[in-house]
Amino acid sequence: MAQTPMTIERRPFSVEPFTHMMLPDGIFDTALIKQRITCYYTNVSGQDLKHASIYLEGVGDPGIVPVAETHVFAEIPAGASVRVSWLADFQNATPGKKMVSFIAQADGMDLNRTIERIFVSETKQDANTGEYTCTVEEGTLRISRFEMIGPKSEWRPCDDKDERCRPSQGPWVPAGMTAVWEPNPGYQGVHGELPFADPWWKILAWIVAVVAAIVAIVAAVMGAGTAGIAIGGTFDESTGEVNCCEPAPGAIPGSAFTVAGAASVVAMVAVAVGLADDADPWWRGQEATPPGPGETTLAERVEVSFDYPEGAPTAGKDFPVQVKWTYRRQTDVKAYEHSVEEEQRNLHVSDGVTVDVPAVHHAFAGPLVIRSRFAREGGGFFAGQDLYAFALLRSPDDVYFVVDLADDGIEADEKANDGTYTGSIHLERIYPILLKQGKKLEGLWRVYLFAQDVNDATPDMLPEVAATHIGGFPIASGINVTFDPNLPCPLEAKATVQVVA
Repeated sequence: MAQTPMTIERRPFSVEPFTHMMLPDGIFDTALIKQRITCYYTNVSGQDLKHASIYLEGVGDPGIVPVAETHVFAEIPAGASVRVSWLADFQNATPGKKMVSFIAQADGMDLNRTIERIFVSETKQDANTGEYTCTVEEGTLRISRFEMIGPKSEWRPCDDKDERCRPSQGPWVPAGMTAVWEPNPGYQGVHGELPFADPWWKILAWIVAVVAAIVAIVAAVMGAGTAGIAIGGTFDESTGEVNCCEPAPGAIPGSAFTVAGAASVVAMVAVAVGLADDADPWWRGQEATPPGPGETTLAERVEVSFDYPEGAPTAGKDFPVQVKWTYRRQTDVKAYEHSVEEEQRNLHVSDGVTVDVPAVHHAFAGPLVIRSRFAREGGGFFAGQDLYAFALLRSPDDVYFVVDLADDGIEADEKANDGTYTGSIHLERIYPILLKQGKKLEGLWRVYLFAQDVNDATPDMLPEVAATHIGGFPIASGINVTFDPNLPCPLEAKATVQVVA
């Protein structure tokens, strides 16, 4: 029999299960014990596949323990990409590239084994110094002096009378940091080995910022600390300084925390934007400071400050970030420096988001269907496996439910790869949950949309080329980060539905 014609065209990525957010560039990190190994499986044949099943066979790291689960599809249309995921425990994982084996099999065909790589980093905090370290096989990135911009009402007075002075410990958007890369081992020549031989060093800095925020959110889910919309200067949310996005006590665990998680990813994306998509300060600094013959580079330090001339970062918008950075290469002989002042812009943008839901929905007359489209800048739409997307559905009494959105031509989605991401939810099935909490089913429900782009790098790309293909950037978010103290945590519903019995 012929092998099942299904394959994984884009590498698997990490989704944190409480916030439902993809981690920066899809990289897994051991600081988050539970993560979902997520990927798109594509039917590469010209025919529909019947009774297809997909499961995760194993991971090449005994420290990663997935929960066994088989995804079964009555039919997968020709060319469709279905999103599948498996919850896994990463507590004892080791950093590096790990091989994961997946199996797909359709009716009347032999199984098809696909082996893909996932990237795992290890982020830890020094409780005494507050310094964070992010370790991969190629070395360790140490991050300190994270400064954050808070709302203007919290800005401190300055001796130089600069009205833009910022709090040393503010919530939300990064304003500066010091990051030191220690290669393992030291190297000779201009360029060192890229982390995972794939992303820029800046991705590790973005991971630290996002992971630190999500760790605080997960701690809040588990009953320890509070969850703000982003990290403070010490990465410690337990102080409760910022809790404008703390989920309502009546919310279903894990769903309302998406608000805090999405806000953190949107805010911290400024780290990645400010440090450039084409080549980050480490790569550019290396090119500007060639060491002498026989010298070994031992450490590379980048000090950077960020400013936002048009306001806080906004998901999917072409916002500018003004940056000043100084790169310092330390070899076994001497130090070299290179400084840059420039403006970078967010390249991961959308030209608008639309959502189609009924104005009135009868709760017991079938599923509530949510259809959404995410426009590309310059024309066309994101489609199929371009995005990881979901909707957050909010009841009249502020109970939240997550609805996955897919463009796979299955169930409520009418056609695969047509740019319409669709999801559905049966309200009669969640009615007992609301009833148990004393919450209403009838009334005005709100729909918030979230989407992140998926890394489309291929295994045959050179490392410096693959590094320019970055995933996990939010191109749509139901929450807007702002410096306005009167709107510390604004949610923006894309649609409303009047639910009647």
